[in-house]
Amino acid sequence: MIYPSKIGESENAYGLIDSRYPHRWLDAWGAVDKDIINSYRVADWTVTATGTSPVAASLLPDAKILITTENVEYAGDNMQILGSRFKLESGKPLYFGAKLTISNATQCDLLVGLAGTDTTLTNASSSHAVAVGASAVCFTKLDESTTGYFKTITTATEGNSATAFTLDTSAHWYEFVYDGATLFGYVDGVRIATFASSLPTAVLTPSICFRAGTTTAVTCTIHDFVTIAVRG
Repeated sequence: MIYPSKIGESENAYGLIDSRYPHRWLDAWGAVDKDIINSYRVADWTVTATGTSPVAASLLPDAKILITTENVEYAGDNMQILGSRFKLESGKPLYFGAKLTISNATQCDLLVGLAGTDTTLTNASSSHAVAVGASAVCFTKLDESTTGYFKTITTATEGNSATAFTLDTSAHWYEFVYDGATLFGYVDGVRIATFASSLPTAVLTPSICFRAGTTTAVTCTIHDFVTIAVRG
């Protein structure tokens, strides 16, 4: 069941909450900033493509965006929503959630979450690695492994890292909630990490970077992509 509720301690911010997963904010109104992706529109994103890696509206009824890499190692797309305006600010709760399906659990690089403006959140050549140059709160998974992590990064320096998931080819939710003081990471509704220090304070934007790990094309389907922050 989905129900309306006050979010955080604000009397001016309300959200639609999933009763099965009370941390999940599906929409919000009032004193909030939000980015909720309902379809793919080129004007909403800054896309830096490596190789021929098209981004398109998904044709699936329960999905919004389809990323398809070229069949070249490191080919893929670095995507950030235009208009960075989200921060982990004291006393101001924030939610990020992305539901994704990856076609090959091993042969790909993935980074998804909030990050500073950056055209190569993961390396586009030479080695498979996280390459955040500014700051981020994100989930990551690199080529030749199915193990994923939940991380915070401040000015390119990792502050926190926790083993978060084992990637497969089913759809999964990757979420975090900041309650105004502490950051909580979730995968498929299960809390996998709690970080109370070394949190970035920079302005961040909803981001995803997806690349091929070998010379086989891979796809990433974005079913949901939601960011909501309480402002007052």
